[in-house]
Amino acid sequence: MKTTQITASPRPAVGKRGSKDLRNAEKVPAVIYNEGKAEHISINYLDAKKVLHTPESYIVGLEIEGGQTVTALVREAQYHPVTDRILHIDFFQVNEERAVEVNLPLELTGTPIGVTKGGKLLPKLRHIKVRGIPAQLPEKISVDVSALDLGATIKVKDATFPGMTIVTSSTSAIASVEIPRSLRSAKTADAKK
Repeated sequence: MKTTQITASPRPAVGKRGSKDLRNAEKVPAVIYNEGKAEHISINYLDAKKVLHTPESYIVGLEIEGGQTVTALVREAQYHPVTDRILHIDFFQVNEERAVEVNLPLELTGTPIGVTKGGKLLPKLRHIKVRGIPAQLPEKISVDVSALDLGATIKVKDATFPGMTIVTSSTSAIASVEIPRSLRSAKTADAKK
């Protein structure tokens, strides 16, 4: 997985007023959870966007003022319902020897046979949830779709993912090749002859 470093500050004022003051100062209130303990911090809004507004998954090194560095993953983020501005982030601390669940970006590789026949490739998933040791997880998961013919679908159970356990349902569709209306009507016309 990709890693990034973010500077964080301890957050003494917890509550609505303290959070509002942070947001007005272009900061995002956040919490780091670790085995039942919670540490309240704040991070710069632009750093939060760098981690959240991307298709990538990151292991975040939070450098808390005072010298402490915490390795964490984003567990959840809250957004404003109208402006879509980041309101709050929950991190959970990562232990390098313990498996974690994370959403990894999905990359489709190859040109499907059905596309060369006039079909259209329809991606169904953007991420796949996996469980594994953080250091052993890849930056993204590549799935070869070159064998997909017209009307075919590849599911999670049809792909191989070495070194990790898949949490996403095995029956979830990864991608399919749609038969365009023009090809369907041409086949129907041929069948009537």
